[in-house]
Amino acid sequence: MTRAWRSFAGVLLLGAATAPGFAQDTEAQAPRSEFGVRYWLATGSTRRSHDASAFDPTLANPTSTLTYSGLQANIGELYARQAFGEDWHVKGNIGIGRINNGTFTDQDFFFIGGAPFMTQTVSSTDGKLGYVTVDVGREVWRRGGSAISVFAGFQEWNESVDGHGLSDSFGPFGLGTETLVIRNELTWRSLRMGAEFRGTHGRTTFRVEGALVPYATYRNEDSHFLRQDVDDLGPVPNVIATGHGWGGMIEAELRRRYPQLWDVDLSVGYRYWQLDSTKGTQTQAGFELPIVDLRSVRHGVLFAVTKSW
Repeated sequence: MTRAWRSFAGVLLLGAATAPGFAQDTEAQAPRSEFGVRYWLATGSTRRSHDASAFDPTLANPTSTLTYSGLQANIGELYARQAFGEDWHVKGNIGIGRINNGTFTDQDFFFIGGAPFMTQTVSSTDGKLGYVTVDVGREVWRRGGSAISVFAGFQEWNESVDGHGLSDSFGPFGLGTETLVIRNELTWRSLRMGAEFRGTHGRTTFRVEGALVPYATYRNEDSHFLRQDVDDLGPVPNVIATGHGWGGMIEAELRRRYPQLWDVDLSVGYRYWQLDSTKGTQTQAGFELPIVDLRSVRHGVLFAVTKSW
């Protein structure tokens, strides 16, 4: 079972375990409208590998692995939720952020031995990211101050990372951080389905949701700025991968309402996103190579101010 599926199962178990305590509260009227501002302090990573062994038997599978790790980001987000009808609601968010730092490592492998024969490291990375999510849901259970809803929706998630400077395993070759070496731009478009538990006791609300991503498509573009010769990779973006995958997302939040602060809710929470693929094709220098795997992860702490009515 993947981490995403375990996370979704954990949401359902956590909701079931928490519900009795909140259900003892008096019947709570769910807010019809919510609007919030969130700050997401998150770290992330992207890892991709491909197989070129069919074109050269001396190469291993995977032939090359590219890893962007430690991608620390500050993200601002707007969130809204609106009820309609008896039990239905629509909710969504839009986030924009800046990636402050991280590391990019490119490793190439021979068939014999399996150890990397070349490792290139970019130690200075920065970039930007953005996402938008829209879900439509329906409340399927309520007891006292507790409620469970199911939902389905769509998300688009984009990250663009620039790498500056270069060092490699051969030792003498290197470039300073003033040189832009590589840019990676990855866009996922995902279908989501999941469940949400909400429990309110007095001025405190606990919310947890889990979403499975049964199907997602991606487009991954690498721009190798130092390899644009026509007899090498050609003009940027010069390595392009497309395919489809799956994944999961989990989010938990603890809110507290403050009447002395215009009746707003202050909250702290945690969010984890992971999307995976083993299906895709990478095009470079006129060749089409199969993708071995692609994984995107982003997770971190959420802080929010929410107004509901």
